[in-house]
Formats: sequence, C-alpha cells, structure tokens
Amino acid sequence: MRIGIITYYRVANFGANLQAVSTYRYLERAGHTPIFIHYMSRQLYAATDGCYDSNPQIKAHLDFVDSTILRQTETCFTADDINRAIEKHGIEAIIIGSDAVLQHHPLRSRIHLYGRRFIRIRIDKVNDERLFPNLFWGFGINPDIRKAFMSVSSQNSQYKYFSAKLRQRMAEALKAFSYISVRDTWTQKMVHAITGSDVPLTPDPVFAFNQNAGELIPSKEEILRKFQLPENYVLVSFLNALVPDETIYALKERFAGMASCVALPSPLGIRFRHNYDYEIPLPLSPIDWYTLIKYSCGYIGNNMHPVVIALHNGVPCYSIDNYTNFDFWRHPINDGASKILDILRRFNLPDNHIAPYKDNTVGLETRIFDRITTFPKEDVLRQSEQMYKSYQQMMHDILKTFL
Repeated sequence: MRIGIITYYRVANFGANLQAVSTYRYLERAGHTPIFIHYMSRQLYAATDGCYDSNPQIKAHLDFVDSTILRQTETCFTADDINRAIEKHGIEAIIIGSDAVLQHHPLRSRIHLYGRRFIRIRIDKVNDERLFPNLFWGFGINPDIRKAFMSVSSQNSQYKYFSAKLRQRMAEALKAFSYISVRDTWTQKMVHAITGSDVPLTPDPVFAFNQNAGELIPSKEEILRKFQLPENYVLVSFLNALVPDETIYALKERFAGMASCVALPSPLGIRFRHNYDYEIPLPLSPIDWYTLIKYSCGYIGNNMHPVVIALHNGVPCYSIDNYTNFDFWRHPINDGASKILDILRRFNLPDNHIAPYKDNTVGLETRIFDRITTFPKEDVLRQSEQMYKSYQQMMHDILKTFL
C-alpha cells in the first residue's frame, strides 16, 4: 500500500526528524511504500526550508531527512496542493503524526501580561498549523482517502477554553479518522472532552528507533572518536536553562571521577553558561545527536525527545522541564500538561523531573546526581520493551483500518 505521512519532519528539530524516519522505516519494513507529504504553513517554510543555504544547522537537519526519507512530495501549502500530491503519487491512505499535530490554542489562553517596568497586554501569535481548523486535522483532504492519527499531541492546548460549538466542529473532524491514538494523557483528556470517547495512549515512534532504523546508528567508538569524547560522559543540554548558573557549574564537580560533563547544543547552539571541558559543536546531524544520548552515562536538560531516547536505551536521565501553561498574569499553571512528566510517570520516575518555573532549585545538583546514579536501568529497559510492544500493536491496528 502507498501510505502518505503528514507530520512535522522538515524542521530544525532533532526529535521531529527522528520520529519521522522511524515511521518511514517501519512502513518500509512492513512491505508498504511510505511517502512523506511535505506540508508546511508558509510561515514555517520560511523559517526552515527557506533557510537551507544560509543556516548550516538547518541544512544538517534537512540533509539527514533527505538522505533517509527518499520518497517525499513537492511542498504543499494548501489542501488543494495535498490532494494533487495524493493523486500524483497514488497515495491510498494517510497517517497523520506523530508529534504535536492536534493543536488549537484559543485566544483566551494566549492573552498575557508582559513587562516589569511597563506592564502591557500581549497576545501570543501562533502559526496557522497550530490553530483549528487546519490540514493536520484533515480539513480539505480528499474524504475518500482513509486517515489515521498516530500518537499525536496537542502541545499543551488549553482545551478547557474550547466552546461547545468548537468542540462540536472538532468532533465532526475527528469522525473522519479510521484510527486515533495520542502520546500523552493531556491530549487523551482533550480528545475525551471533544468526543466523549477514550482513545489509546501510545508511544512516540522514537521508542522504536533502534528496531526500525538501527542500521543508521554509528558505533560508540565512532562517536567518541568523532567528537573527541572520553569513554564516560554525561550530557547537559538547555534551550532555556531556568536554573542558576551555579547549579550547572556544580554538576561538573558532582560527576567528577565518574563521568565528564559535556555541553550538548540545541539547534540554536549552546545557550547556557558552563565550565565543562567538552562541548559538542554545530552543525550536528540528528543521528549523531541520537547516538550521543544513546551511549552517554546520563542526560540532563530540557525537551521531551532526549528523555524518550534515554528511556528507550536505558540511559539515566533527569528533566529540567520547560513545558508549562501560564495564566493571564504570566504565572505558571500546575495543570498536569507536561508531556515529559507524563512519560516519566509511566516509567515510575516522577522524581527524575523538576519544573523550575514552580519548584525550588536549591541543591538541585545533588538531587540530579542522586537520581542519575541510582537510576533503575533494568526496570527502565523492561518498561521500554513494553513501550515497543505497544508501538507494534498501534502500527498493526492502524494498518488494519486501512484494509
């Protein structure tokens, strides 16, 4: 079967690239012909594909994608573009996801107070693909094409602000899908609020990366040689540190004698101060980023996919969680929306997490060290195997609905 995939994949995001490759390789191994539909809003296209020649890190992301996902359509900005691509490439069914493709951020949730000296009201702007209705929700796509949502996320969408009329329209859109699963309990609750039905909680495709795309992964010896790293190292990576510099500096001393601390960049580079002897440079390929985490003695930092990779490989991890919703006064809301904490709870690791917006960071370096050094690796690997089995069942169920 010729199966189209619509998700964020040609973006400067390591995790998005890897989950797309995992899906592509799974479908190939299952005997199907996967074809990625290159859908983007014009705003997102200008920020990624449009910067290919001028930004070496964006080039590294897109080169990895193009070298591993060999079947892609032309760029699609509208439903008409997608429908023409479906006809041209003979696409028989479509998987939408994984990633944060089931979003809607109502106006009420985007109005905040800003500033310290001069207080003012600001409305957060979002791209078209983060507001309902959009093509990720299936709007305008040929209704004769079977569609499935795979491990999708709402990226903290504050669904409690959805009006009854909006929920009704969303429910009608979701009826067009032969299968729906979500990757976090917040999105699961959102779908229930829209439809009144429960949908399965399923893994991110990166939980199957070793099985689906293991041949792409370099050896530990190759990665150590390439980046001139010691045998034992702990990765520290922050997009927004949100913790004192002193905590970051103190990690080097806490791990001395066990492992060397290494600064791992985000696609925007190293955005935190550190005193480490090692720093990974940009541009950095997504597969090298994955491999650096896989072979490390620990990962400490922001974002979800590094935690997924660590858990998938039994690597100790500690999340400095930068995901939260805010109220009108720009105060963080303890509403349970964190997708990272959601994953860690499924691995019985809620204490390997801190939300620095809300939690006390005094002595944090000691708490991190203790959680990394007492990490229950065997238990985590057993749970990771269960996640993989759940992933296999999800893919089986999706493909069954396409028959």
